Amino acid sequence: MKKMRSFALIVALIMALTVFTGCGSGSKEEVTVASTDPEVTEAITTTEEVTTTTEETTTEAVTTTTEATTEATTTTTEATTTEATTTTEATTTTAATTTTAATTTTAATTTTAATTTTAATTTVATTVTTTAATTAEAVASTSSTEIWIASWGTAMQTAYDSDTIPSEATSGRTVTIRQQIRPSLGGDELRLTISNQYGSTPLIIDSMELAMLSSSSSYKIDTSTCVTVTYNGSSKITVPAGQTITTDTISFSFDALDDIAVTMKVSAMPSKITLHRASRCTNWIISGSHVSDNSWSSASEFTMWYFLAGLDVMADSTGGAIVCLGDSLTDGASIDTNSFARYTDKMAELLQSDSKLSGYSVINMGVGGTPFLGTYDNSTGLGRVTRDIVEISGVKYCIVFMGVNDIGYATTDISQKIIDGYEKLIDECHEAGIKVIGCTITPFNGSSYYSELHEQIRQTVNKYITSSSSEFDGYIDLASAVASDSDSSKMASKYVSTWNDYLHFNATGYRYVGTTIYNYLKNFIS
Repeated sequence: MKKMRSFALIVALIMALTVFTGCGSGSKEEVTVASTDPEVTEAITTTEEVTTTTEETTTEAVTTTTEATTEATTTTTEATTTEATTTTEATTTTAATTTTAATTTTAATTTTAATTTTAATTTVATTVTTTAATTAEAVASTSSTEIWIASWGTAMQTAYDSDTIPSEATSGRTVTIRQQIRPSLGGDELRLTISNQYGSTPLIIDSMELAMLSSSSSYKIDTSTCVTVTYNGSSKITVPAGQTITTDTISFSFDALDDIAVTMKVSAMPSKITLHRASRCTNWIISGSHVSDNSWSSASEFTMWYFLAGLDVMADSTGGAIVCLGDSLTDGASIDTNSFARYTDKMAELLQSDSKLSGYSVINMGVGGTPFLGTYDNSTGLGRVTRDIVEISGVKYCIVFMGVNDIGYATTDISQKIIDGYEKLIDECHEAGIKVIGCTITPFNGSSYYSELHEQIRQTVNKYITSSSSEFDGYIDLASAVASDSDSSKMASKYVSTWNDYLHFNATGYRYVGTTIYNYLKNFIS
């Protein structure tokens, strides 16, 4: 090794003297090369002195050349600054000559410029070309890191009456169900989550396909976009009673906020149907087999999601999912069907229009009429933490806007119980690396929920959410945002639902809430 170092020292000394002799009057030009990779930056700062392409010899040659140049000449090469190890800083390299600097710069972008008349500059150009290739590979490797991120999802429930079960679904005949979803993050590869969580018998899907929906208000699909969904390589999918499955990866290109149709032919309907009761969009069911066609003129319409629990997309890991846990105020009660006016819809639109946040999806986990506390089953907020927050693919943030139903039915002061519940949720999320943002409970004076006791509970809970002692990672004061200017216990009339119940929002109110949350997130996430 000592002989190799001595040899490298002699070679480097000769090279350095050769470069120095060609410097003319000794004028220097600084070439600045920016890199976000500290290892790549370090390689670039030493390229003009490298005489070999092997990593170990290069390191020794660089050290020797620097020493030899210092001893043999009076020209001082600027030392690489310590900022070279900081990925966001540019690195300045002092070129041996103006000609060499020009050649070095060109070599990074074209191979023809690497040929020069002097051995010294040829070595530099060749080395920079190699480094540039390494840089590109490193950047590509970093930017191509992809993970599964939930792009759409809903909280599963069980059907409880005939109003949520079309007659076709209970007739025992083969039926085809076409359901629309609007993913908040686009991509080229996806997978679906199918749930038979509440079924006591298997769900048997003979075939299932994805396609682009022609219109949110029409069952018609673009049949040229149909692709088959499989599970374990089979197009016939059986979901056992009480279980949830994730399909195989499906190649299907779509953009964020596209309307996608998921059509499944079901030959065995479970005895109890797993669904989400309020899709806020039209879905269709028809007798017989119609997975790939548009012969649906005799189809029945319904506004639930059957068995369809989620859609994940393969996406850049710099983004992630934002889960919104809530009740009917998150689920979008009172909005028109197919209006896509829930506050989560507005959030998704704004995130996609923001180049810095377009890698984030919004997952609506609202369930109408449910409390935050209670028996901790899958209908309460606390009971859904694992399934509807922690287990969601790529989740990074959770927004909690829940508690009004607990308050509305309280007969004693339950404010501390709600606070304790929040802290339990926060602890579970923090253990999974998820940040939690609390939303203050909006005013409801004028509704059947209002009383002096209930208002006192609301104020106490909201004071905790906004206090410095709160365990939330942040908070959004929705209560103040939507309150009447003249009465903070009452919602501003311009945001009150078409039901005029002074509890739920109208479309304007939901969109305003979505905008308010987005405006907070763009600073919080940054």
